[in-house]
Amino acid sequence: MAQVIAENYVTVGSLKVRYLEVGVGGVPVVVMPPVNLTVSSILNVAGEFTGVGLRVIAVDASSFTRMNRASKVTALSLIVDKLSSGFVLLGLGQGGVVALDYVTQFMPKALIGLALVSTPRVINYLDLLPRLNRPMILIYSINDPNAPVEEANTVKSVANGARLTLINGDWVGELGKVAQLVASWVIEITKT
Repeated sequence: MAQVIAENYVTVGSLKVRYLEVGVGGVPVVVMPPVNLTVSSILNVAGEFTGVGLRVIAVDASSFTRMNRASKVTALSLIVDKLSSGFVLLGLGQGGVVALDYVTQFMPKALIGLALVSTPRVINYLDLLPRLNRPMILIYSINDPNAPVEEANTVKSVANGARLTLINGDWVGELGKVAQLVASWVIEITKT
């Protein structure tokens, strides 16, 4: 498990959302998980990012279980606002819906790229994603009934430069592989 270098909080209404930082320097990868994925699961694969010089900002989903989606978007916005440089946003499963809400509402200039992993209902953002005009990678499980590959294919066809990568197993079981794929992609898109 990666070593946490900082534990921070943002407040939305009366609730505090915790996020952990792993790694020093490098492009921050902000990980927005679904509520059923523990922060320990993210920390277990954070080395895939820090090993190639990236930093991880892991949102602790257990701290926002009582929040509605709009409040989660607000929390993500407050976390990202604390970053002093460009960032990559990684939305995992339902966390990808919050990530999509955030990027399509705020169109953040500091966003370097958007990675979505088996995000359900991604097709609902079809009209907004081309305006984002940032690199995007969609990583989908081949047989995930909640996040059909056909939807990701449709998004890929309209979002300029979007890439679709398929994995055989459940993305949670393949989280290490997903982290490797995203880390390699981040290195590729941030080369100058």
